[in-house]
Amino acid sequence: MSMRVIFNMLRVPNLLILALTFLFLRYFVFLPVYSQYSMLPMENLWYSILIISTMLIAAAGYIANDYFDVATDRINKPGKLYIGKQISAGSAFATTIFLSALAAILAIMLSIMMKSGLPAILLLIALTVAWWYAVRLKKSFLWGNVAVSCMSAGTIAMAWLLEKQCSQLPDEASAKITSIIAAISSFAFLLSLLREIVKDIEDMEGDKLINCKSLPLVKGIHFTMTILFLISAITFILLVIAQLWLLNAGKIIAATWLLAAVEIPLVFFLTRLRKAAVKADFHLLSSLLKWMMLGGILSIIAGQF
Repeated sequence: MSMRVIFNMLRVPNLLILALTFLFLRYFVFLPVYSQYSMLPMENLWYSILIISTMLIAAAGYIANDYFDVATDRINKPGKLYIGKQISAGSAFATTIFLSALAAILAIMLSIMMKSGLPAILLLIALTVAWWYAVRLKKSFLWGNVAVSCMSAGTIAMAWLLEKQCSQLPDEASAKITSIIAAISSFAFLLSLLREIVKDIEDMEGDKLINCKSLPLVKGIHFTMTILFLISAITFILLVIAQLWLLNAGKIIAATWLLAAVEIPLVFFLTRLRKAAVKADFHLLSSLLKWMMLGGILSIIAGQF
């Protein structure tokens, strides 16, 4: 099996973005506040274990999805079908089990180090949801979409929940970080939900084979498009509110970044969504949403200015 196949199956760019999200949160959200109050953050080793365990869970989930989606991927993604061609089904499943076990071990280790059951609980819940999604939720009506969106938002929230376990910040400082995390998590949830629904439209042909109850298959394209416009409108309104808050706080660069990296692309997304008709159109929209999510993550850095 080539390195290219491993790279694609593990979705290495996605894993790197996940790791960067954790690092951005730590160095551009948590540490600046901690330094203001001369308080120590979570140990670097602990935070590193948290990142690695989360990446392993994500990697295990990606391979599990490929393993259980072989039939649909023959139609939906024939160019990205690796199991059965580049790697045997047995090897893929064994790899998923190994990554999951390693993630669980690290989660338990982290709990022991922190003398708290919270890390193990949160990480093992994430691992369970990743498997549940691959085996069952993905085929259910909306629950699969919501599960992925919750994991995207929950990853950001988890970083703060565990960081918060390691210090006793004053209520004012804690509330400040919590509000930032809540805003970032909300946008992560909404953009992930948009992307998952768009991907459901893109994958309709293959999803019919396994009796998948995705939103477009159950309610039709017209209804699904209406939902997409509604979620986009909610996201746009929240973006405007976030920009006004940033401008009021004197963070002009951050507000400008949101406009350029998320808000304008969202308007472009809506204009293209109105004209979307074939699989290639929805694939383009899915890719656009992925770049918007990256732009949203980078707003963590922009928020410093």
